[in-house]
Amino acid sequence: MIRLLHIFLFFLPVYCIGQDFKISSYVNTNEIYQNEYVKFIIEANQRVELRNLRLANFNIVQGPFTSQSSQTTFINGKIQSKSEYKSTFLLSPKKPGSLAIESITVNYNNKEYKTEVINIVVKENEQTNSNNNTQQNNSNQSQTLPKNKTYNKNLFARISASKTKPYLGENLLLTYKIYQSVYNSSNIEITDYDLPMVSDFWTENIDPKGKQWPQGQEQINGIRYRVFTLKKEIVSPQKTGKISIPAFEVTALLNRDWFNRGQQKSIKSNSISLDVKSLPGNAPKTYKGQVGKNYELKVNFSKEELLVDEALDFDISVYGNGNLKQLKLPTVDFPTDMEKYPAETKNKIKITTNGISGKKSLHHLLIPRFHGEYKIPEIKFTYFDVTKKKYITLTKAAQVIKVNKNSNKKIANENSSIISIPNQENVELINQNIRHISEETELFENKTPLFGSLKYWSILGTIPISLLIIFFFLNNKDRFTDQEKIAFKKVKKEVLQKFNAAETSLKNGNTTDFYKELYKGWTLYISNKLKIKRANLTNESIINALKNLKIDANEIAQINTIINECEMAQYSPSDIKDAENTLATSIDLMSKFEKNG
Repeated sequence: MIRLLHIFLFFLPVYCIGQDFKISSYVNTNEIYQNEYVKFIIEANQRVELRNLRLANFNIVQGPFTSQSSQTTFINGKIQSKSEYKSTFLLSPKKPGSLAIESITVNYNNKEYKTEVINIVVKENEQTNSNNNTQQNNSNQSQTLPKNKTYNKNLFARISASKTKPYLGENLLLTYKIYQSVYNSSNIEITDYDLPMVSDFWTENIDPKGKQWPQGQEQINGIRYRVFTLKKEIVSPQKTGKISIPAFEVTALLNRDWFNRGQQKSIKSNSISLDVKSLPGNAPKTYKGQVGKNYELKVNFSKEELLVDEALDFDISVYGNGNLKQLKLPTVDFPTDMEKYPAETKNKIKITTNGISGKKSLHHLLIPRFHGEYKIPEIKFTYFDVTKKKYITLTKAAQVIKVNKNSNKKIANENSSIISIPNQENVELINQNIRHISEETELFENKTPLFGSLKYWSILGTIPISLLIIFFFLNNKDRFTDQEKIAFKKVKKEVLQKFNAAETSLKNGNTTDFYKELYKGWTLYISNKLKIKRANLTNESIINALKNLKIDANEIAQINTIINECEMAQYSPSDIKDAENTLATSIDLMSKFEKNG
């Protein structure tokens, strides 16, 4: 084991050195007063030296303060290592105004790397002579602020569009997100949000791979944010001119934990105005409203030469990136002497953040009724290409299908109905009498009868064993098939662990941790037992759910008392004897619930 560890530590530095070098910079805020400071951080995945760092618009008050962190994972036989080296500076502005922290240049392996420029708005210091003047200034300032101001640079919502000036019918991506500054981060729980219905658009939702979009991180003007994505959708404008996408509202709980119900906050996003451009007026006659890019037209005939009454498969497919669900495939004028069966449409469409892509196909079954040459006319498909900004026509040249005479074709009746009769061989008549009856039969005596043999008793013995197995499975069917019961058994094990942790804390004289663990155990048990979401878990909801289950009123009162004691324990110290009584009551109640099912 030690030898393996030495090998791992030997190769780890080599792997780290082989990583691509990355460097970035960010700040904790981009709006300060002249007498305030801004925290400036330079982060890289390799160690670099920052010597004689000077900034034109800021003074370095403190720093650099350096820190290092690393993380190594072993996934699917591969070692992945991530390192971070941070240098933190405290900066003071030299003057008010819109100032820039210029990009920082470093040299690594004889290559130069630069960070991005960060803009900082520096306001003049507030003039405060006394507390009265301060209150008056603050009062006057509040009057100048807009009444409906919902933007907060530390926590805000945003709608973003991949394009603000799309063409009519062009695909664009709309994203609905919530941003929270990493420097002012707190526990956030999104309880409700109302996303508006977007009119004048063809809309296709993008489903995340899991139940929800993963949490990400973005940097805006030097500030890093935690990003929570609510929704992504592909939309196609159905009219030209100005189209507005209304704002959406979010309700969230901040700093919610076991002993704190949190602070409810409403957030309103921005709204977006799109300027939808009309398409050029020189559209060909074959254009049917499709807008996109990278389209292909494919036409396929199963045969170029066949017999009369023989089936011919005809397929036409259009591939591309655009609103394929609205795509109209080109029509084909088949010869009148070709019998055409109803068409079959097949779609293979994929909706991602890159738009709607895939193919739309049409399958025809054709049967020529007379011999000769059949000409399938030229096929054209026209679309407007958003990258080339012009109409493009895809063409498939005319195709000649040769149909030969069918020697097996016979006229079935006077209406010239065509029937194909396959070649048949004459059946030879061997004899007029019944054949293949064996005239010589040999009979054998069974000298080893089944009754009383080992095989007989083995078959007889398997019958009761099989019945016992079936009886056991039927009696324990719920244990094998009821997934909900299996999941609740895991919950009960976790609840028991919480109760044991609470008892351990009580033995150590720590009543705060005791009530905390006990509260976790009860809320986990009640939430799963009564099927109530934790966000909706209140005393009122618990009592109502217990009453619906016809639980004894005395037991309901005891549960209510226990939960109230756990919540009050965070504000005032509790006596150990009271905690012991609470634990005994909890264990007694839990056993009653389990006995009553």
